[in-house]
Amino acid sequence: MAAGAPASSASEDAAVDAALFLEEAAAYVGRGDAEGAITAFRSALDVRGDDHECWFNLGTVYADVSDFDRAVPCYRKAIDLDPDSHQAWYNLGCACAGRGDQVAAADAYRRAAELNPCDYETWYNLGNAYLDLGRLDDAILSYETALEHHDGDHEVWNNLGNALVQGERPGDADGCFRRALVFNPGYDLSWNNLGNVLEESGALAEAQRAHEMAVALVPEQATYRVNLASTLARGGQADRAIEHLARAVALAPEIRSLLPGFAEFAALIDDPRIFTADD
Repeated sequence: MAAGAPASSASEDAAVDAALFLEEAAAYVGRGDAEGAITAFRSALDVRGDDHECWFNLGTVYADVSDFDRAVPCYRKAIDLDPDSHQAWYNLGCACAGRGDQVAAADAYRRAAELNPCDYETWYNLGNAYLDLGRLDDAILSYETALEHHDGDHEVWNNLGNALVQGERPGDADGCFRRALVFNPGYDLSWNNLGNVLEESGALAEAQRAHEMAVALVPEQATYRVNLASTLARGGQADRAIEHLARAVALAPEIRSLLPGFAEFAALIDDPRIFTADD
């Protein structure tokens, strides 16, 4: 040290060390090296454990590798240090949902929504948590609030439709699925869901077209073929129904045990063609 140069304090040294570790962590994140990033973030926290952003970023790295059990306490620590961080509450909700704790997820999303009421993704994910919990009215309200802030997301429209179906409002759900398809005409889930509500309403020809679109988009999805077969069977197209049932069983043999539960398949269930489809 040069004569007369002031000695650095321990806190200044710690700050420098932490900054170096954070810089190293950022480099690891940029390279997609989660293990390296975790080690570097942990090292930074060893010398500066009150860094909200560091805890947040460590939680995000854990979440990116689906280690939600470790992500959750990191986000909670970040929130302890900065209770008004909307993003930390939102990410906590995602991590709780990732490990299947929808009650905690809903609590976190609600707090995030209080902090930033205009973030449609928060309302959307809150709706998903409520839907998983069977709180249909709350789910519908959350999805509708999301759409007030951004009405162009096909997944929000689709999930609102799902909530309305479960709430025994298929007529309203029909419009939601159609709206989802305006924004994403290739969204197979909404084609399938639209087909289901149309079939239940008795609009078999239109339901058939919707199910055919779902099958065309994802031919290997066995449940889409079963739903198409249901519409075909109800419309008197037995041979085509058998064709799709056969393919569905070939794709997912476990579906065979479910077929007797469909009244429309009663006259078809013993047809040997259903169980001899070539993979």
